[in-house]
Parts: sequence; C-alpha cells; structure tokens
Amino acid sequence: MSATPVPHGSPAAPPRRWRAGRVIVLVLGLLVLLAGLGLLAGGGALLWADQSKRTDDGYLFSPGTRLSSPGYALVSDRIDLAAGAGWVPVSEALGTARLRASGGGQDLFVGIAPADQASAYLGGVQRTVVDELGTAPAATGQVEMPGTAPTGRPGARTFWVEQATGAGPQQVDWVPANGIWTVVVMNADGSAGVDADLRGGATVPALTGIAWGLLALGALVTLVGVLVVAPALRRRNPGRRQLRLGRPVPAPAGPPPSPR
Repeated sequence: MSATPVPHGSPAAPPRRWRAGRVIVLVLGLLVLLAGLGLLAGGGALLWADQSKRTDDGYLFSPGTRLSSPGYALVSDRIDLAAGAGWVPVSEALGTARLRASGGGQDLFVGIAPADQASAYLGGVQRTVVDELGTAPAATGQVEMPGTAPTGRPGARTFWVEQATGAGPQQVDWVPANGIWTVVVMNADGSAGVDADLRGGATVPALTGIAWGLLALGALVTLVGVLVVAPALRRRNPGRRQLRLGRPVPAPAGPPPSPR
C-alpha cells in the first residue's frame, strides 16, 4: 500500500466577485482621474498659448475676420464687465485690450463708449449688431437692424472713451473697466456700407498664473484619482495572505483518497 502524495504549494483561491462598494469606489476614482487629466490638458494649453502666441509687445490676438454692413455701423453686442465689480479685478485680469481695424478703401472710425450713450447715438440708425466683435466666430452672429443715417460724423461725438479715425489700419487700446460697453466701427464720414477686417486682443497678464494654477490643481486631482483607483483594482489572494501570516491553508473540500 502506497501513501498518497501530498500536493505542494497552496491551492488556488476561488475568484472573488466584485462587490458593489468596490465598483462604486472604482467609478468615482476614474471620474476624479479624468477630471485631473482634463485640468492638466487645459493648463497645458493655456501655458502653450501664453508662451508661444504672444506678439512682441505682449498681446494675445484672436483670429481676424472680415465683416461688412449695408448700414452705417458695425456695433458689438453689449460688453458687460459689471458682474462682480466689487471683487473681480477686471483690468488686472484682462490687462490692456486692443482692437485693430483695416478698411476696404474708406477712412475708418473705431470707438469704444458706454453702452447707453452709444445706444442713444445709434438707436435709430441702420446698423449691424455683431456678437463677439473682433473674433473669428463673429461672422456667424450678426443681426441687421433697420434705421436711418446717423446725425453727424462719429468722431465729432465726445462720449467715446477711446477712439481712432483716419486712412489705413486703425487701432484702439483700452484698459477695461467695470461697466457696460459697446465697440463701434463706422466709416469716418458716417456714410453707409462699412467694410473692415477686425482683430481683437489683450495682454491678459493673469493668464500665466491661471495656467500654472490649473496645472498644479490637475496634478493634485490626478494623484488623488490614482490613489483611489489603484487599491480598487488590486486583487488579493487570501491563501497567500494566510501563508505570510504563518497560518495553515485549508485543504480543498473533496472525498478522502482511497487506500491501495
């Protein structure tokens, strides 16, 4: 009669099912991880623009666009910088804004004014209201407003906070302030048929800090996501744990060996 050989090594542990709590932790960890990666991507894009897209004098410009109006003016939608005026440093965040305009042969006028005073001057004038004047998508957001001719040349008015007029390309620099503003582009003589290439930009001194802040926050959130996901994905073998603790591993259940 021969003895039955004893198998060496620990028996394989039965596969453990994923419990609901483990699945929830894993899903939450993945969401945190994705949010962190998104913050890293956003911060990296802003830092790239800040370092590589500035002009020699420190401006970041949007792509230019060609706009025209059969009326007497190209008018921006109302630019509201009044929200949070008590604590948002608008001028520090945006820096100095710049609008460049070049016409199609006629002398141009470019001006920035408080919205109520610009509206009083142009309220009954045939004009084109442009959403996001000076940016590339502006060509898709135009509304034609009926009316008549303006009373007098735009440059003769005194309510403009910044203005430029003359032949060739015109440029206005403006330090944004709290309030509601309007940008107006007209022919210098106030005639109908305004045609101009427009491009807007700003120095945005806060962009560097915003970019690095997003990168730091993204790195922190990504680390938290990794620390949550990694333990949820780790599979534990109870047999190995018992061997490390010096405990006997129970033999698998089954019929005893028959003697020979």
